[in-house]
Amino acid sequence: MRLTITVLAFAVSYGTASAQDAAPPARYSIKQASPSTGINISRNDVTSGATPINRRYSELTREQQAILKSRYEAIAENDEPPFPVDGLEPLFAALSKGQQKFAARGVMEIHVALDDKGDAKAAQVFQSPDAEFTKFAAAVLMLTKYKSGVCAGVPCAMSFPFLMTFNVRR
Repeated sequence: MRLTITVLAFAVSYGTASAQDAAPPARYSIKQASPSTGINISRNDVTSGATPINRRYSELTREQQAILKSRYEAIAENDEPPFPVDGLEPLFAALSKGQQKFAARGVMEIHVALDDKGDAKAAQVFQSPDAEFTKFAAAVLMLTKYKSGVCAGVPCAMSFPFLMTFNVRR
């Protein structure tokens, strides 16, 4: 039994690079550390459809940033949502390891309240596939350092919505 994570938080979009040409190639998945028993091919443990997991917010294309902004009801054109400082990859890697222990299956939605410095202050669970795994995931999200949101050109408190679907692949 192999556990996988599918990221639903962001809709599919593949923008063209411009200033991002110097950045590393976009990665939309994390491969297994070792192949499943009986095969020699490492499959993807984590897959994201729209947002490269190995990029910081400043390294995303305008189109990818617009997708992130679309998750917020009231965000002005020049405002920015919060985002993990080191991108999504460390967060997803930690959750992938945790999922292997808990074998969670289903949708998880957690919103992390952040202050104007990007520090997590609270996590609110809206949907959970497993209570124990959700405690683990909330702890990972609370320990993650975020780029603060920006409102009218200044750092501001804002929530980071996190939505994932966890699957079990045999």
